[in-house]
Amino acid sequence: MKNNFMKIKILLALSAIIFSVTAVVVAYNIFQDNKQYKKEATKASKNVQFIYDDAIEDVVHFYTARAMSNIKSYGILDSFKARDHDKLYALSLPRWETLREENPSLVVMQFHMPDGTSLLRMHQPDVYGDAIAAKRSMVANIHKNHKEIHGFEEGRQGLALRILIPIFERDVYVGTIEFGVLSPYISKKISRYLGYEAFFFIKQEKLGIFAPLNHSLAFGDFIAVDANAEQLPLLKAYKSEHSTLEKGILKFNNITFSISSLPILNYENQTIGAIMFAQSVLDLKAHLFDMIFYSFLITFILILFLWLITSRIYDAIAKKIKFEEMFSQSILNTISFPVLVTDGEHLLGANQKFLDYFGYKTIEGFMRDHKCVCDYFEEGDTNEYIMPMQNDKRWTEHIIHTPQLMHKAKITINKITTIFHVKLSHIELDNRNRFVVVFSDISSMQSISTIDQLTGVANRLHFTMVYEHTFKMAQREQKPLSIIFLDIDFFKKVNDVYGHLIGDSVLKQIANIAQNKIRKSDIIARWGGEEFVILLPNTSADEAYHIAESLRNIIELENFTTVEKMTCSFGVAMLHKDETAEELVKRVDALLYLAKESGRNKVIRE
Repeated sequence: MKNNFMKIKILLALSAIIFSVTAVVVAYNIFQDNKQYKKEATKASKNVQFIYDDAIEDVVHFYTARAMSNIKSYGILDSFKARDHDKLYALSLPRWETLREENPSLVVMQFHMPDGTSLLRMHQPDVYGDAIAAKRSMVANIHKNHKEIHGFEEGRQGLALRILIPIFERDVYVGTIEFGVLSPYISKKISRYLGYEAFFFIKQEKLGIFAPLNHSLAFGDFIAVDANAEQLPLLKAYKSEHSTLEKGILKFNNITFSISSLPILNYENQTIGAIMFAQSVLDLKAHLFDMIFYSFLITFILILFLWLITSRIYDAIAKKIKFEEMFSQSILNTISFPVLVTDGEHLLGANQKFLDYFGYKTIEGFMRDHKCVCDYFEEGDTNEYIMPMQNDKRWTEHIIHTPQLMHKAKITINKITTIFHVKLSHIELDNRNRFVVVFSDISSMQSISTIDQLTGVANRLHFTMVYEHTFKMAQREQKPLSIIFLDIDFFKKVNDVYGHLIGDSVLKQIANIAQNKIRKSDIIARWGGEEFVILLPNTSADEAYHIAESLRNIIELENFTTVEKMTCSFGVAMLHKDETAEELVKRVDALLYLAKESGRNKVIRE
């Protein structure tokens, strides 16, 4: 009885919480939607600004390219310079017809002479020779400055985007080609991309006296141009609610529109009009009603559902959690390597192998002494081992973001150092992260696969792995990186005269000299035969040269017992900007070859 009473109390509390949360969420959404409703016009203008600018840029780019292509066609430039109106018309007509087929909104293609006269109007071929530059400042401007210009301008054909492109021959200005595209082409392009209705307005004082106005509508100081009969009712409805071309929301024919506008400019970046955009948006009132109705309907169903199954949920959840914990732990314990589970900051679980390796009986005991397993991570002679923080990221994030690398960790327990290959699996759910980390012991394999067995220095495979990582770090952090190649002079003669055992002894002695000379952050590796490579992170070309010269001098003065004296040749280079890793190696190798070819026992740098 007491348990049933408790369940009822819990159900009532849960119902009250759910109902309250629903009410708060609905109230918040109503507030946000109302706020969003007022911002639709601003949002529309931001969305359309890019498309509008892009449409203008596309038109300008397209017809600039067409002008250049046309002037390069056979006979066009010669006819243009010769002022041969008829021949220029005959040669340009096929291209004009093609351009008109591509874009019927193209209404102007005109050739202007440098003296300000019109040589040819493809749209009016019988009208030419007039002093058009005296009537149109746009034409006069390009004749004066010889630079491409564009902008909207009224003319006999209507409001059009005019593009004027200067034509040169051997840097001598020979005239201008002009294209004119009617404004509806721009508005239709915007409509295709965004689904907006677009209307062009022009200031009354800028209106050309010959411009045809189809279904014109005065709007303050502006007049709508090229608006069709179907669009006029929408414009009139907006005019009845707004005195200027301002951003806003309009309800028309049971459709809600977001309204915004942008200025249209002439070639001098002066505002001569505006373009208005109208886009249908969500009906807020209907949306709010549906949201409230369905939110509370779902709430009621959820509360009823809770009342029906709560008693069963308690037992089911408890049993499932217990089973999942046991199952997950049993899976972890079957893995023969240390495994842990973490959220990136805190240790959440581990298998028995992990506890055995670190010497703890329980995970709680480990967590009392350590916040993270990364407390055990150690640095090595190179930067190949992961650390608690790398590149401003926690070690787990670093592994996730660099899957192309082989990540290794160096850990010492009871004076025994182990090298682990660290593999990480990432699970993200509801903004919660889980990382399953497996530490595979590769200590023995690491030693065999990365050390040159004769000289004891790194082998070429190990150098390649470290070099790849160091190269990327140098590029990302924009720090210097240098490489030294050294080759033992006349080494084949040592093997031939004294035998391979003495040759091996020389290899070991030179490798030991170089190993003791370089820094801990540097790495020397046997490249092959009697050739060695030294990787010098964060080292300039001058510093690398001094290191190489010092090595050359030490080796020259060294006593090699049986053979007594040996020398080496060196190539030195530093990473250039935009150079690949392979290109740097090839360049250093070429410098080494040059050192050997030019007399040996010397250092050749870039």
